[in-house]
Amino acid sequence: MSGFLAVSSQSPAWAASVDEVRSLYGEGIEFGIYRNGSPIGRHSVSFAADEDGLRVNTDFDLKVGALFVTLYRLDYASEALWRDGKLVALTARTDQNGDVAEVEARAEGDLIRVDGPNGPYEAPLTVYPTNHWNAGVIGTDKVINTITGRVADVRLVPKGTEQVETAHGVIEATRYQYEGAIDNEVWYDARGRWVKMRFPGTDGSTIELRCRKCKAVDVADADF
Repeated sequence: MSGFLAVSSQSPAWAASVDEVRSLYGEGIEFGIYRNGSPIGRHSVSFAADEDGLRVNTDFDLKVGALFVTLYRLDYASEALWRDGKLVALTARTDQNGDVAEVEARAEGDLIRVDGPNGPYEAPLTVYPTNHWNAGVIGTDKVINTITGRVADVRLVPKGTEQVETAHGVIEATRYQYEGAIDNEVWYDARGRWVKMRFPGTDGSTIELRCRKCKAVDVADADF
C-alpha cells in the first residue's frame, strides 16, 4: 500500500505526531503479561519528545518457572525514533535464555534498511515495527519483526468489537487478527489506543498482554 495510512472505515485513529501520541497515552503505557492466565512479566512503552522527534522505548520482560527454577526467560528492549509519523531509526536487543539477538533499522533515502540475525532487509518508509502501540499498522502489509529482524508480509483483519477488561475498566475495542508471517491478535479502541494483545507461545500456551495503563491519565474520555 502507498502513503502513510490506507485503512478501512473500521480502522481506529492513528498516532502521527508527538501531541497525538501524548493525547492517547501520556508519557507511557504498561501491560501485565500472562501465560494461560498466570502472571509472568510486564511490558512497558515510554514516549519522550526531543529535537529529533518522538523517542519510543519499549521493555518486555517475562519468566516462566516451576518449583523456584526459571525454565524460560525473555528480556527485550528497543528504542525507536519517529519523525512526522514515520519510523526513522530503531535498535532492539532480545535475550532469550542467554541467546542474544540484536536488530537495527534506519531510514536511508526512500527505504528502511534493517540488519539483524537473519541478514539485511529493505522495507518501504511506511513500514511499522512490531511494537504495536501505533494503530497505523492496521493499514500496512509489511512489518519489521524486531526480534528476528525479518521484514514480514502481514495483513491485519478486523474481527469485530469486544469488551476488554483493563485496569481502567471495561473498554470497547476492535480485535484484529494478523494474517501472514505473524500469528498474533491485537485490540485497539476507537481512538487507536492499544489495549490488549494475545499470541501462542512456542510451547502451545496462550500469552496475553492486559492493559494496566494504556491511556493518558489526564484525558477526559467518556468511553474509557
